[in-house]
Amino acid sequence: MRTRWRRLLRLILIAGALGVLSLSLSSCAQESPASQPIAFSHRQHVEKKLACTFCHFGAEKNAQAVIPSVSLCMSCHSAVKADSPEVLKVKQYLDRKEEIPWQRIYALPPEADVFFNHHRHAAAGVPCATCHGQVGTRDALHKEVKLTMGFCVNCHLEKRSSFRMEQLAGDCSTCHR
Repeated sequence: MRTRWRRLLRLILIAGALGVLSLSLSSCAQESPASQPIAFSHRQHVEKKLACTFCHFGAEKNAQAVIPSVSLCMSCHSAVKADSPEVLKVKQYLDRKEEIPWQRIYALPPEADVFFNHHRHAAAGVPCATCHGQVGTRDALHKEVKLTMGFCVNCHLEKRSSFRMEQLAGDCSTCHR
């Protein structure tokens, strides 16, 4: 009988360890720079004093921010660095009437079952770098911040006074609907 309980306990421990391992691997999926179709430097654009929301509009007013369209890129680059090899690649996408197939760096997996609202975070004064890392200093992006439930809960609890009702900071239904 004792042997049976030991086996069961061992199986539970192994299953738990495998579960933790799979979660940690899935949350680290994009830690190295993603292969992008265009060599794009966020640093160069920030040095030109472009705000995040110039390209990623919607973050301040909508639930979702957007990845910029090829036409937005070319609205500047038809004149700025128009002959650079990377801008010529962007122009080819525009000529083909195709969007650039950027690889998302920060996206919550569907199984997380989380409703994330950029507008609420922007309205609360949360800087983009809190969740996205120091993007403005990067020539190539990689995931710098692990957007785990623990990360979000800790931030909510630290900033609970900025919630319109403090109890919403720790209420599961704030993010899980």
